[in-house]
Amino acid sequence: MALLRGEPHDLTDVKIDDAGTPEYNARVYAIARKIPPGQTMTCGEIAERLGDKLLAREVGTALGQNACPVVMPCHRVLAAGGKTGGFSASGGVVTKLKLLSIEGAQPGGPTLSDRLLLVVRRR
Repeated sequence: MALLRGEPHDLTDVKIDDAGTPEYNARVYAIARKIPPGQTMTCGEIAERLGDKLLAREVGTALGQNACPVVMPCHRVLAAGGKTGGFSASGGVVTKLKLLSIEGAQPGGPTLSDRLLLVVRRR
Protein backbone atom coordinates (compact mmCIF):
# COMPACT_ATOMS: atom_id res chain seq x y z
CA MET A 1 0.00 0.00 0.00
CA ALA A 2 1.41 3.38 -1.06
CA LEU A 3 0.44 5.07 2.21
CA LEU A 4 2.50 2.65 4.30
CA ARG A 5 5.49 3.25 2.00
CA GLY A 6 5.35 6.91 2.98
CA GLU A 7 3.34 8.28 0.07
CA PRO A 8 0.39 10.45 1.14
CA HIS A 9 -2.84 8.98 -0.19
CA ASP A 10 -6.43 9.94 0.60
CA LEU A 11 -8.64 6.87 1.03
CA THR A 12 -11.89 8.79 1.61
CA ASP A 13 -13.49 7.49 -1.59
CA VAL A 14 -12.92 3.82 -0.76
CA LYS A 15 -16.29 2.24 -0.04
CA ILE A 16 -16.63 0.20 3.15
CA ASP A 17 -19.31 -2.47 3.54
CA ASP A 18 -20.63 -1.70 7.01
CA ALA A 19 -23.48 -4.21 6.93
CA GLY A 20 -23.66 -5.81 10.33
CA THR A 21 -21.80 -2.97 12.03
CA PRO A 22 -23.50 -2.00 15.31
CA GLU A 23 -25.36 1.31 15.02
CA TYR A 24 -23.23 3.11 17.61
CA ASN A 25 -20.01 1.99 15.93
CA ALA A 26 -21.34 3.12 12.54
CA ARG A 27 -22.04 6.57 13.97
CA VAL A 28 -18.49 6.75 15.38
CA TYR A 29 -17.01 5.59 12.07
CA ALA A 30 -19.01 8.17 10.10
CA ILE A 31 -17.40 10.94 12.14
CA ALA A 32 -13.91 9.41 11.99
CA ARG A 33 -14.19 9.01 8.22
CA LYS A 34 -14.59 12.80 7.88
CA ILE A 35 -11.29 13.62 9.63
CA PRO A 36 -9.04 14.86 6.82
CA PRO A 37 -5.50 13.53 6.38
CA GLY A 38 -3.09 15.51 8.54
CA GLN A 39 -5.71 16.29 11.17
CA THR A 40 -6.75 14.50 14.33
CA MET A 41 -9.61 14.40 16.82
CA THR A 42 -9.84 12.90 20.28
CA CYS A 43 -12.28 10.25 21.40
CA GLY A 44 -13.85 12.94 23.60
CA GLU A 45 -14.41 15.23 20.62
CA ILE A 46 -16.15 12.43 18.73
CA ALA A 47 -18.22 11.63 21.83
CA GLU A 48 -19.25 15.31 22.03
CA ARG A 49 -20.40 15.19 18.41
CA LEU A 50 -22.44 12.14 19.32
CA GLY A 51 -24.04 14.12 22.14
CA ASP A 52 -22.24 12.97 25.30
CA LYS A 53 -18.57 13.66 26.07
CA LEU A 54 -18.72 11.01 28.80
CA LEU A 55 -18.87 8.34 26.09
CA ALA A 56 -15.23 8.83 25.07
CA ARG A 57 -14.27 5.35 26.32
CA GLU A 58 -17.09 3.81 24.26
CA VAL A 59 -15.81 5.71 21.20
CA GLY A 60 -12.38 4.15 21.78
CA THR A 61 -13.97 0.71 22.11
CA ALA A 62 -15.87 1.17 18.84
CA LEU A 63 -12.69 2.27 17.06
CA GLY A 64 -10.89 -0.80 18.42
CA GLN A 65 -13.55 -2.95 16.75
CA ASN A 66 -13.00 -1.29 13.39
CA ALA A 67 -12.58 -4.02 10.77
CA CYS A 68 -11.01 -1.67 8.19
CA PRO A 69 -8.15 0.19 9.92
CA VAL A 70 -6.27 2.62 7.68
CA VAL A 71 -9.20 2.88 5.23
CA MET A 72 -11.37 3.79 8.22
CA PRO A 73 -8.94 6.38 9.58
CA CYS A 74 -9.13 5.52 13.26
CA HIS A 75 -5.40 6.30 13.36
CA ARG A 76 -6.47 9.96 13.28
CA VAL A 77 -8.31 9.58 16.59
CA LEU A 78 -6.28 10.22 19.72
CA ALA A 79 -6.89 9.64 23.40
CA ALA A 80 -7.42 12.48 25.89
CA GLY A 81 -4.73 15.14 25.97
CA GLY A 82 -3.47 14.21 22.51
CA LYS A 83 -2.02 10.88 23.69
CA THR A 84 -1.77 8.24 21.01
CA GLY A 85 -4.14 5.71 22.52
CA GLY A 86 -4.26 2.31 20.86
CA PHE A 87 -4.49 1.09 17.29
CA SER A 88 -5.96 -2.25 16.23
CA ALA A 89 -4.13 -2.61 12.90
CA SER A 90 -1.00 -4.70 12.45
CA GLY A 91 1.92 -2.98 14.13
CA GLY A 92 -0.32 -1.23 16.67
CA VAL A 93 0.73 2.23 17.84
CA VAL A 94 3.95 2.12 15.78
CA THR A 95 1.82 1.88 12.62
CA LYS A 96 -0.53 4.61 13.91
CA LEU A 97 2.37 6.99 14.48
CA LYS A 98 3.86 6.18 11.07
CA LEU A 99 0.54 6.94 9.35
CA LEU A 100 0.12 10.21 11.26
CA SER A 101 3.67 11.22 10.38
CA ILE A 102 3.16 10.43 6.69
CA GLU A 103 -0.01 12.54 6.71
CA GLY A 104 1.80 15.43 8.43
CA ALA A 105 -0.44 15.33 11.51
CA GLN A 106 0.63 17.49 14.43
CA PRO A 107 -1.24 16.28 17.51
CA GLY A 108 -1.10 19.01 20.11
CA GLY A 109 -0.29 21.71 17.57
CA PRO A 110 2.75 22.80 15.55
CA THR A 111 6.24 22.18 16.84
CA LEU A 112 9.29 24.42 16.47
CA SER A 113 10.06 22.73 13.17
CA ASP A 114 6.37 22.86 12.10
CA ARG A 115 6.51 19.10 11.68
CA LEU A 116 6.05 16.60 14.45
CA LEU A 117 8.44 13.70 14.27
CA LEU A 118 6.49 10.84 15.79
CA VAL A 119 8.65 8.18 17.37
CA VAL A 120 8.03 5.17 19.56
CA ARG A 121 10.87 3.86 21.71
CA ARG A 122 11.14 0.11 21.68
CA ARG A 123 11.70 -1.58 25.02
